[in-house]
Amino acid sequence: MNAEDFEDLFYLPLSQAAFVEFEDLQEHLIGLPGPQSEDDVWSYIWGNGTYTSQRLYKLVFANTDAHPTFGWIWKAKCTPRIKFFAWLVLVDRLNTKDMLRRRHCNTQNDDLCVLCSQGTVEDIQHLFFTCTFARRCWQALNIQWNEQLGLLPRLTQARANSNLPSFVDLVMIASWEIWKMRNGKIFHGKNPSFNTWLVNFKNQCNLQLLRFRGDLRSSFCAWLDVFS
Repeated sequence: MNAEDFEDLFYLPLSQAAFVEFEDLQEHLIGLPGPQSEDDVWSYIWGNGTYTSQRLYKLVFANTDAHPTFGWIWKAKCTPRIKFFAWLVLVDRLNTKDMLRRRHCNTQNDDLCVLCSQGTVEDIQHLFFTCTFARRCWQALNIQWNEQLGLLPRLTQARANSNLPSFVDLVMIASWEIWKMRNGKIFHGKNPSFNTWLVNFKNQCNLQLLRFRGDLRSSFCAWLDVFS
């Protein structure tokens, strides 16, 4: 209460790693050839002098190589919510029971899968691939997974071996409905049912079709009619 500068009370110091990154960025901006002073650095880097978060992102990550799987996800036609869900799966940040236990915020009686009776810990590997419920879903879609591979190469191989239209979209929708089936059991006490999953999957596909264009929509519709 006696402080003269209230900003000091609410100042959050940078972590050591963040401070090092800040120094690197500062050195990069000031050290570039071309601008004669700090005032014209922005116009030199951004061209018209206008800063955007997108331009800064491209500058910082210009030399970063990401696995192509992430590009497939963000370029897919599904809604952003399903894309973000898929990203959480790929980076192992989805709030499965195993993840909640690792974060010390497990609110369940146990960490076992609720979609099957195998008595297996619910992690991403089990929930979406080795669970008997999930396997039945993938079998219905005629998608084969090489469970010996890591998650990213597994998806890459399956995509290369599949002739399904919009393979990535289908995988994301199917996984999303498996996740919703799991949540229905935990939060609402609904018993998991393959037939219910199948109906929900088809309905979700029809909803996502509104985001498809031209030939892509036609091929997806043709596949969905045959699948139905």
